[in-house]
Amino acid sequence: MDTTITSWEYIKQNYDPDDRLAVVIKNHQTGQVIQRLDSARAIASRDFQTWLRFQNENGGCVYLSVNALQPEATGRTRRQVQTIRHVYLDIDHNGPAALAAVLADPRVPQPNYVLNTSPGKFQILWKVEEFTLEQAERLQRAMAAEFGADLAVVDAARVLRIPNFRNKKYDRPTQVTAVKLSDQIYKPSHFRLQLDLLPDPANATASRPTTNHRPSNGRLSQSEIDWARVMRDLSHGQDPAAVQARLEQQRQDKHNPADYAARTVHKALAELERRRSLGAQCTVDGGLCHD
Repeated sequence: MDTTITSWEYIKQNYDPDDRLAVVIKNHQTGQVIQRLDSARAIASRDFQTWLRFQNENGGCVYLSVNALQPEATGRTRRQVQTIRHVYLDIDHNGPAALAAVLADPRVPQPNYVLNTSPGKFQILWKVEEFTLEQAERLQRAMAAEFGADLAVVDAARVLRIPNFRNKKYDRPTQVTAVKLSDQIYKPSHFRLQLDLLPDPANATASRPTTNHRPSNGRLSQSEIDWARVMRDLSHGQDPAAVQARLEQQRQDKHNPADYAARTVHKALAELERRRSLGAQCTVDGGLCHD
């Protein structure tokens, strides 16, 4: 397994030369953020790479957009994403165990790349085609909930680290390395996770435990994260009383944590029973299962 992939090789292997991408340089000590948009060909060039190396050596962390932006894009928003090139997971807790679970699970294909971004933290990427933005984000939410990845890092306009630069977010900088596991480009049908364990933004009335709305930045609210975890735990056979007690302990910020936990678990049990009564059947819609 190759762990010496250079940043320019990584870019050339993961994007079309004319893909418009965003490079973000963030200095976590000074708070300075620089964003530049250019083609993958230009970003992989010697001059651009020299500039990135200079920024990295002077305290800047280097990030690159996961997906290709529209040719005329001047910023990096979900609306400006043109082509889904990757689906991904950001694992920042219990990293080795979570990574092992992903690699062993037959419902997801072999990742193309695993990046070690700092000790015990990983980014996992699959090269894909024929995904809509909504399909990609829905799959990423489901995988994050299933494998314990960061549920707040699932948007298609995200920037992630790339190999061969140093992560300078922490007191002790570490080199970002990559392992390449596959050359295959995957389609939605290659992913066989059940995607209905998370609330569907298009059908927000039946399954959400609160009236909170999704923030305008596209990230999941904390209540949605709670819902995803409760649904996952109950669907895996965990004791409802234990799930309720854990949620109550975790959400002491609520006005009435006990009532919040009880209502969430009660609604989740009802939703799972509804699905069981329908035969727990998935239909295939573009290769992605839904209720």
